[in-house]
Amino acid sequence: MIRKLLFSLIAASCMAAAQPTVLMISVDGLRPDYITRAEQHGVSAPHLREFMAKGTYAEGVLGVLPTVTYPSHTTLVSGVWPDEHGIINNTTFDPRMENMGGWYWYAQDIKVRTLWDAAADAGLVTASVGWPVTVSEKNIRYNIPEYWRAGNDEDRKLLRAISTPDLIEDMEANFGPYPNGRLTDPESDRVRVKVALRLLSKYHARFLTLHLSALDHTQHLTGPFSKEACAVLEQIDAMIGQLVKGVRAEDPHAVVLVVSDHGFVRTDHYVNLFVPFVTHGLISIRRSASPLSQKPDILAWEAAPWGAGGSAAIQLAHPNDRKIYEQTRTMLKALAADPANGIARVLEKEEFEKMGGFKGASFAVDLSPGYQMGSAFEGPLVTPARPSGMHGYFPDRPELRASFFAMGEGIAAHRSLGIVDMRQIAPTVAGILGVSLPEAKMSPLAIGSTKR
Repeated sequence: MIRKLLFSLIAASCMAAAQPTVLMISVDGLRPDYITRAEQHGVSAPHLREFMAKGTYAEGVLGVLPTVTYPSHTTLVSGVWPDEHGIINNTTFDPRMENMGGWYWYAQDIKVRTLWDAAADAGLVTASVGWPVTVSEKNIRYNIPEYWRAGNDEDRKLLRAISTPDLIEDMEANFGPYPNGRLTDPESDRVRVKVALRLLSKYHARFLTLHLSALDHTQHLTGPFSKEACAVLEQIDAMIGQLVKGVRAEDPHAVVLVVSDHGFVRTDHYVNLFVPFVTHGLISIRRSASPLSQKPDILAWEAAPWGAGGSAAIQLAHPNDRKIYEQTRTMLKALAADPANGIARVLEKEEFEKMGGFKGASFAVDLSPGYQMGSAFEGPLVTPARPSGMHGYFPDRPELRASFFAMGEGIAAHRSLGIVDMRQIAPTVAGILGVSLPEAKMSPLAIGSTKR
């Protein structure tokens, strides 16, 4: 028994040493055409363009339903749809608004094996900076998860409590205050990049995931391809250059992947979908007694929208109640019949279940480009908004496609994969790491070089 255990440990150590370091960088909200058509958009991104010349890339990645950050990032590390991995939106369903805007922060909600699990089992040193749904992820050895509550300096205390012990203290001794989870500006991304580089150099991470969020934040404010968004992307491109240089200094055979979770569309209207639910008696409200609250008190609900930016799941308190089901269906179909309401389509369960998202919902609503979900419970259904950007729509829209770029040892040069499925990325990374993800059924991407 002892000999077998020693043999297993030696084998795992040898396998870990034989595999290249893998750095997986998520640039939140990066549409592929920012890079594949950089000149057209006036973007200078020499480091990301290098991935096209010296590596393998996709023209676009078909994402998940809904095309929002947390379900997408979990698919990127698991290779399965949200219905399977369990992270089915950014925020938890909270019809009475009792969870204080809580998100799916916690790794215990992931129902399948991830790349961190597989890498840790293979003896690889795993690390992560700011990756969604990683609070208390036991198989990330060095972990600073994405998390916030108050959005102020108190959140740093929370981050210290839920990160790997003493890790943030070490980073702050070298780089100054670590940004709280609400800070999504380029300077905060620069700090996260410094942390990632230290995890490579001091802690010898062999599989590292890093989430950069400044581009997403800027596009929400100003829309895709705005001058502000292009300027932020150029700053991120420089950060990626630093990361590529840093990881190669630690391991000349390293593989670097740049991925994203979704694309973006420009919007200028809100669809306040809660309004008709209140009007039709499906949600009962009263004005909040608190002068600080902008939301009403929810007294009761029979059906309610669960917003996801450019789409919404419609949840029924009692899904088998045919009267409420038909009332909700009739109301939604009538709203969608008028193009001025900004609703592109209403799907029933058997239709959207094929897309792997919104598990447990009775209906799914996809908004038209130019419209995003509003939060008002009273007033007009559709209200104007300043021009901005949004995602979360159904993934079959080309503007919502995500990105995939790979470069490094054994990766084919100047190869375009065309349009790929987001579920193929995790098994591809597993192959590079020399590990397996049995629940990921999609075939890996053809990124390997034919040179010997």
